[in-house]
Amino acid sequence: KDVCALPGKACVECGKVCSQINCEPCKQCCDECGKVVSSFWDRPLSTYVALKVIMAAAQIYFCASALSDESLKSCNAEAKGGWVSGETWVQIQLGFAIVHLLFAPYFQSRVWRMVSEKLREGQFRLEPGFVVPQQIIFASFKEVFLYDLGILFYAMILCASFVWSMNGSSSMTGGFCDPGGNCGSASYLGLCFFWLAVVYNFCYYFCGCCASSVQLTDPDTELALYQAVGRR
Repeated sequence: KDVCALPGKACVECGKVCSQINCEPCKQCCDECGKVVSSFWDRPLSTYVALKVIMAAAQIYFCASALSDESLKSCNAEAKGGWVSGETWVQIQLGFAIVHLLFAPYFQSRVWRMVSEKLREGQFRLEPGFVVPQQIIFASFKEVFLYDLGILFYAMILCASFVWSMNGSSSMTGGFCDPGGNCGSASYLGLCFFWLAVVYNFCYYFCGCCASSVQLTDPDTELALYQAVGRR
């Protein structure tokens, strides 16, 4: 996490350099970039979100590359046990990738909103130095995981994606069905999404130590939601 936060720190330092040469627009741009990056990595599930986004982007790339290859239209996936044509399988796999891409930030935002609500209601307090305690992160994660309808919907999508990728791993292989190895890669990533979610959420849910406390580097920005909710 510290390593991933380096770009944000680099932006802040860049802003300081720009300040010394009296370049105010550049300084403001660097400062804002640094705040955005630091704010993201300060929040819970940031590593999970980053992994999901990277994997989803890769899967979208592989699916798009496969669809751009004319030889895919000659794929007879049904002959290998596929449920649909090769081109249709890739299109649906692309749809799953987009859902994975959108869900990860949604999950993080729901957990952070729950943290904000618990702070507003006085269930927990910030520790000295603007530290969000581990207990509130763990409690917020469990509540969102168990009761948020969006999470339930995604769980069903995740299982469907796993089954779809399993089917593709056997039907979308070799010859016209796997141009450039793109379909095989898309299928493999679809399986990885499932196991990443299972392992990460299992550890987070059953091991409170995985939900570490959060040190806020820019409280005014990162607690904006908390303050907005409190004024309602």
